[in-house]
Amino acid sequence: MSRRDDAPSSPSPSQPPPSKDDDDQLSTITREINHAVRLLHSDPTKALNLFKSILSRHPNPTLTQANAVYNLVESGLQDEIHASENVLASRQYHLESLIKELRTLKAQKKKILYAKSMAGIKNDIQELQNRKKEIEERVNTARKNFKMPEDDKRKLKKHASKVVDTVTTRVKAYWKDTMSMELKKELLRIQIKDLKLHFVKDIKSPVAEAVIMEAVEYVKEAKSWKFSLCCCCSQRFFDVKSNAEHIKRTHLGTFPDELSFESEVVFDSVHDTVESRKWRPVNVAAAVKMMEDLSRNERGDDGLDESKVFMNQKEWPYCEDRRRHVIINKIRVKLLLFLKIRCFVSSHLSAFMDLTMEMLKKRISEQLLKKHWMNRTLLSVCFLDIPELNRVSKFLDDLDSICGLQCLCESLEKDEARGESCVDNHEKIVFNEDFSCVVFDKRMLRGELVVPNDGAAVTSSADDEIVLNDDQCKDAIVDWLMKGGTNISIGEQLKQWTHFRETSRSQAMEFFKIYEAEFHRMQSICEKKIGSLRDIKLWNNLETIFVEEDKRRKKFSGYKPLSYEYLLLKRHREIERKNCDTFESDMILDLLREEQVEDNEIKLEITNQINEMDEKLYKFDAIIRKTSIAMQQTGKKIDSVTAYDYRSIMVPLLKSLMRARLEDMAYKDAEEKSNAASEALLSALVLSDKKGTHRGGGGARQGQEKSKTKKKKKDHRKTKELKATGGSEELQENVQQISFPAAHGGDDRPNPEIVDPVTTDELEQQERKLTSEVEKEQRMLKEHLEYQRQIENEVKQKRLAELNKAGSSAGNM
Repeated sequence: MSRRDDAPSSPSPSQPPPSKDDDDQLSTITREINHAVRLLHSDPTKALNLFKSILSRHPNPTLTQANAVYNLVESGLQDEIHASENVLASRQYHLESLIKELRTLKAQKKKILYAKSMAGIKNDIQELQNRKKEIEERVNTARKNFKMPEDDKRKLKKHASKVVDTVTTRVKAYWKDTMSMELKKELLRIQIKDLKLHFVKDIKSPVAEAVIMEAVEYVKEAKSWKFSLCCCCSQRFFDVKSNAEHIKRTHLGTFPDELSFESEVVFDSVHDTVESRKWRPVNVAAAVKMMEDLSRNERGDDGLDESKVFMNQKEWPYCEDRRRHVIINKIRVKLLLFLKIRCFVSSHLSAFMDLTMEMLKKRISEQLLKKHWMNRTLLSVCFLDIPELNRVSKFLDDLDSICGLQCLCESLEKDEARGESCVDNHEKIVFNEDFSCVVFDKRMLRGELVVPNDGAAVTSSADDEIVLNDDQCKDAIVDWLMKGGTNISIGEQLKQWTHFRETSRSQAMEFFKIYEAEFHRMQSICEKKIGSLRDIKLWNNLETIFVEEDKRRKKFSGYKPLSYEYLLLKRHREIERKNCDTFESDMILDLLREEQVEDNEIKLEITNQINEMDEKLYKFDAIIRKTSIAMQQTGKKIDSVTAYDYRSIMVPLLKSLMRARLEDMAYKDAEEKSNAASEALLSALVLSDKKGTHRGGGGARQGQEKSKTKKKKKDHRKTKELKATGGSEELQENVQQISFPAAHGGDDRPNPEIVDPVTTDELEQQERKLTSEVEKEQRMLKEHLEYQRQIENEVKQKRLAELNKAGSSAGNM
């Protein structure tokens, strides 16, 4: 470097020395330049604009210092600009990396949220199923309790077993030996006024009277014993269907039109395929050779369908592979479960076949697969190898997990079994034409206590056509009548009837809350499905743009291809200009977050998005189908709990009156027989006295006659006691044996006037023996009657006390 370069600059002789104003201007320029330089790192654009401003405001070339500064600034600016560009490039690289990471994190977050959402839905489904099971158990318990409790049965048996046995024996004897067929038929016909009077005067139960009138008024209108109550508003309906429609329409709501859809359940041929015996591992190499041979042998005849020839082969080229066979059978069993409950819809079938074809295409040409309809049958899975079969099995396991398949199948099976066991097994009773009386079915007299019926409550011509012969009459109806039907059980059953209806409504309301939750879940899933359908349609639209571009590239040799990025930007401008679908606009922007996006990357991203939407759709379909089945199940449970039958309480009330009538008839019959036996006994004693008078005489005979007269009066009093209390069949037979010993295996002849000659001593001996036996029998009779009267009074008092208590409680309720 020369000294000249080292020496300080001196003014040129041609230039005047700088003035003070020039120094001030230079100082100002220097400050501005330094400020601009400081801005280079923070805001390069602003710094560049400031440099340009400085140069434009100070263009005087005569200022040496100014020129020097200008040169310095120019060179420094270039260096700073290059440095800034490097910084910007580095920042751009880091920014792009950050964008990629953010997009990856966003995608992962979406997957996590989706997985959590699906897990939440699965847990919700399981929780509702468990709640339904719990309520169902309580419903069954309530139904079992709708009868007289065991404590009351034991109490009744403890206090009245002897009396009940005595009455039952008497009634059965009367029914079998005495009661006419006309009276038996008449017993099945009960006047409503008599039924009311029975509970007003005899039983004194206003609750029973109210239930009778309620039933009569309802049947007059509905012509049926059955009715349903809405669990939400207690409105009464004639049938279950009307109640169900009312609940949906009034208290639940309906889906909007855009949500009112459900995927189609697969067709019957799929069932046939899954149930076939061809689910065995196939030798793929041999099968491919068979397909190729069939294709080569094609004759060009449209009538020849190679696919049917191949798919209907009775013997495919199977192979022995135990491990493949186990997985194939597992797949088939799972498919059978899905099909059994109609939970396998068209989107599931498509996803199953797409997955199978995706794997088969790696070993068999797609053209050959389609030519032989391998893309249309589930049996194509038999061509897969073990890893591929495991993928298909996992696909079904995922669907199973979403649906809760096993739990749902078990629940439906229990409901089906419960429905078969809960058939309508009430006794058939109908009103006559003017609703003045209720009539039991005549077939009950021949032992058919319960006959098939639909709950109709009005007589029909078929009832009149039932013919019953005398020899067809059985005793089963007596056992049916005498079982239960006491005053205690009637009061308890009235309480149970009221309690049963209240409990049923409460349980139905619990089911309704589950029904409501399932409805809202269905609504939510349908909305999500609609969103996914919209998204997949937009992705398909974008894919179509690229497909058209690919066609143009192939068709025209000199065609200058347009990048997918350009086509996307063009589509984005169209959307912005028309101000239409913002969803599609957002999709395009998501794809173009990075600059210079390659065509293959765009195409791959769109393919991935479409596959992801397809997966969401078939999973949504699984939830929708599962929820639909669950709602049908819950609806049936509501129907069952809110359905009632007046026969449940009317039959016990009618039995109470029928039993009272039958007991009364049997008692009167026993009383008549007792009177007849007493008269026969007195006649026998008088006749015996007369014979003694004719054969003997004197004071001794007169004394005996006085004794006999006293004994006759005593016997007469005891006979009256028998009449007053009403003896059992056993007691009546005792009296008959006393009156007619010959009729019970004795040696006496039936006509007491035809006798062999006897001596006075023999006659007196026979008379004393007879008198002793009569006194013994009468003493036993008196003791038995006293014991019976004591038991009956005790039971009667307990019955009345408990009936009053039960009637009062039921009335309060």
